[in-house]
Amino acid sequence: MKKIIFCLTALLMLVACKQSDNATESENQNQSTEQATNEASDDDGAWQKQTTLLSSKPMVVDFFATWCGPCKQLAPILEEVEKNHQGDVIFQRIDVDQKPDLAQEFGIQGVPTLLFITPTGEYQSLVGLQDAETIEGKIAELLNRSAK
Repeated sequence: MKKIIFCLTALLMLVACKQSDNATESENQNQSTEQATNEASDDDGAWQKQTTLLSSKPMVVDFFATWCGPCKQLAPILEEVEKNHQGDVIFQRIDVDQKPDLAQEFGIQGVPTLLFITPTGEYQSLVGLQDAETIEGKIAELLNRSAK
């Protein structure tokens, strides 16, 4: 459980820093405020920029690979679902080839894998290509568990 909390903390730090960097970049370029799904990256020192341990919002984490056909099919489905839950749920994408340590910590053995994580660190996973209705159902469960 401590490893899961540690990994969640690291993941949340990446999300917060990436969102902050994206906001600054979009202000500088006067782009629209619509954000694409985030990909985890620590190239900019994101690990050191954020000290928040856990988010108050639930997360949906997409473990994917660039070479994976079902992952490519899932991406637009997740983008649509994300539009329905902006502000309620944090969405994160992690390339298992770029972040094998995170994939290993969460026991990811196949892609795509979606993790539905409560703010307390509990999570459920779905492996394989999923339709929007299934994902929406899991998010509804996630929001219900998070509200308790």
